[in-house]
Amino acid sequence: MRIISYLNFDGNCRPAMAFYQSVLGGELITVPYGDTPMAAEMPDMVDKMAHACLSGDGWTIMASDSPAPNFEPMKGMNISIHAATADQARAYFDGLAVGGTVIMPFAETFWSKGFGLVNDKFGTPWMINTEDDNAQGAKPPSLNDMLP
Repeated sequence: MRIISYLNFDGNCRPAMAFYQSVLGGELITVPYGDTPMAAEMPDMVDKMAHACLSGDGWTIMASDSPAPNFEPMKGMNISIHAATADQARAYFDGLAVGGTVIMPFAETFWSKGFGLVNDKFGTPWMINTEDDNAQGAKPPSLNDMLP
């Protein structure tokens, strides 16, 4: 099984996904509504994204623009990035914070050499963590540690 983050946007999916690609890397594929069989039924959406997919080594983020009035801002969730090192995590955090709102500044915690929370300029909430042990050697529990 794979679980993939799927984001909905209010008409700014294309620039949001291009921004994420500039920060995270990966390959971006986009399909505007104008290139789908729905184009004639949705003339006000032809330049908006029916589907976007950004993928890298072992990760995928998908997204689309939601036709009005279906869009609702994201809340009650975060996309969580677990970088191999604190330096890489800091780079992701700093990149995603450009034009956004820092919720928790990137800093060492009791479980990690680097952790921070940011809502990017498109409203997507991100949780950036590093898999490096912190100075005390504690690590956050893995999913396998939490399952019965």
